Amino acid sequence: MAILSKPFKFKQPGLFGQMVLLVLTVLLICILLIIISFSSIIDQMIEKTTGQQALTVAELVAENDSIIDAFNTDHPAQLIQPIAEKLRERTGADYIVIANGEGIRYSHPYPNQIGRATETSNKAPLAGDSIVFIGNGVLGEAVKAKTPIYDESGKIIGVSSVGFLTNEVEGKIFVYQLRVAGFGGLALLIGIPGAFYIARRVKKLIFNLEPEEISHAFSEKQAILESIGDATLAISPDLKILSANKKARSILGEHAKDTLTELHLKALIQNALENPNLFIQKQVLINNSIYIVDISPIQAEETAITGFVLTIRPFSEVEDLANELIEIRQHANHIRAQTHEYLNKLNTLNGLLLLERYEEAKALMKMEVQELQQTVTFLMSTIKDPLIVALLLGKVNRAKEMKVLITFDENSQWLDFPDTIQSEHVVTVVGNLIDNALEASSAWKGKSATVHLSFTDYGDELIMDIEDNGKGMTSEEEAYFFTEGATTKNDPQHGLGLTIMQHALSQLGGEWYRTDRSEGTCMTIAIPKANPDSTTAKEREKS
Repeated sequence: MAILSKPFKFKQPGLFGQMVLLVLTVLLICILLIIISFSSIIDQMIEKTTGQQALTVAELVAENDSIIDAFNTDHPAQLIQPIAEKLRERTGADYIVIANGEGIRYSHPYPNQIGRATETSNKAPLAGDSIVFIGNGVLGEAVKAKTPIYDESGKIIGVSSVGFLTNEVEGKIFVYQLRVAGFGGLALLIGIPGAFYIARRVKKLIFNLEPEEISHAFSEKQAILESIGDATLAISPDLKILSANKKARSILGEHAKDTLTELHLKALIQNALENPNLFIQKQVLINNSIYIVDISPIQAEETAITGFVLTIRPFSEVEDLANELIEIRQHANHIRAQTHEYLNKLNTLNGLLLLERYEEAKALMKMEVQELQQTVTFLMSTIKDPLIVALLLGKVNRAKEMKVLITFDENSQWLDFPDTIQSEHVVTVVGNLIDNALEASSAWKGKSATVHLSFTDYGDELIMDIEDNGKGMTSEEEAYFFTEGATTKNDPQHGLGLTIMQHALSQLGGEWYRTDRSEGTCMTIAIPKANPDSTTAKEREKS
């Protein structure tokens, strides 16, 4: 069966390659046109110069007294031939032919042609005119000049004809053409790096972007601008509006058509022009409402300011943020109050030390530290990666704050932990699952909440089970909670943890499983030790 080959598809070069090709093409065409023009000019000049030279030689020969006197002898050719040949050799002409009034030759480079009639017409010189033309003769095509020969009385007695063969003229023309072509080639050699420099310079000015990327970036910029909740607009120093999102157009209305006309904003921009290094944030009354306006200059490196970006936010939103900050401070004060319990224990420890009751102090410290120390020792001896150890210690502390008992299987270990596994992704996966287990068990069991962790590196995978004694999860709830944004909490910051966990687990090439218990849920993750798409930590640092 015949296999149809896929047709070759020419890949269009990028902007850099297109610019180089365009510049070189224009340069090459210009050089070719210059070479052709100069060659034509040189051709005409040499032919004209050669014709003038032939005419000059012909006139000198026609004025030679010895040749004129020879016309009156019985055998003119015997006297004229040696004189003409001598003059031919001295002047470099290819031939000098002397003919009488009937066109009979008295001299010729080929002696056998003497006594024969000339092949070209002598009508013009016999009429008293000198002519220059290109014609064929015995020796071939030549640039010829003919002029009349006068005797002492002024009567025309003959014709002086001088010629330069065109093949020799063409040889001279070719030499000059080669020189012009050489200069053209030199210009091309200079133009090639020049084309690369121009293309590279243009690419640098447009941040090495291709036309499609510039178009995409512009569309992306417009989409981002429109998606910003605050009113945002860019303005040139002469108050021309460069861009404005929907919110800005809504707030400014007629003041944001083509030129900014709002008086308060104009005053702020004038202040920004006079103080380019000053950060400006002002309250401005626009259309009977108070707004907070931030002004940032548009300025490339070491260049003058080309415009300003204005961000306009309702003052009411700033008030809401201030109220939220107050709530955060109240929460911090609440946390600070909780630290009093630990301060009391520290004060007790300090008192025991001052009273030199060292045994009681040691017993108190041992009681406080023993449990955590055991956990630290266990995790450091069973888990190779310190980042995961730190994560689990943090979750232990969080479990204490939530009054949830967190336990570990004593036979657990993750010592066979390859460098190719990105521990950052493992932390994301394990951290999110433990958080959900803690919250689920705490919400369902309260002070009786427990979370149990067991992990093993036996075989080709890293396995971890995270069990809680929470309410559990149905298949429908599982499908819901593993969609982006799904949550049982009212806080808008929640609802992404499980989605992020799934993404991180897919980066590791792993899988997760849910198992229902009689009380609670067990989440199991399996991460392959050998992932074909993985890289070592050193390779990731280099990249």
